[in-house]
Amino acid sequence: MPGRFSRQVEFLTSLSIGKGALKLPSHVESMTLTFKKLNSYGHMGARKFWRLYLPKIQFHNPNLPISVIRTEATTEVEHKAAPSTLTISFKDRAPVVLDVKNKHSDSILRDFVSATSGEPVKDTTPLLGKPDMRIKLNP
Repeated sequence: MPGRFSRQVEFLTSLSIGKGALKLPSHVESMTLTFKKLNSYGHMGARKFWRLYLPKIQFHNPNLPISVIRTEATTEVEHKAAPSTLTISFKDRAPVVLDVKNKHSDSILRDFVSATSGEPVKDTTPLLGKPDMRIKLNP
């Protein structure tokens, strides 16, 4: 079982590199992801995008306001009609609203990158591997 330090290193490494690690241009003002709490009727991709890629986007763009709105539906008609959208607001132009219903999280990410012109973060030396426990931190 890995220790706490190893888990923290793995978590920070997963945030800092890989698919979804994007540096967005300064004209991107904010983004809002809206989807249903239940996965039925095409909301699974939005939930996976929220879990997999939004933490990486927030990590590399700490000043970008990101809102996630999870709606509830009680009837089947409401379930089918519930929107699943990604709204991207810009400083210098009208907002872009992407319909992410019935889409896979990877295709949502591709659409997001093309709408924002985000640049993937260069892979630097990842924090992989096990720490050298022979190093004395407090001599």
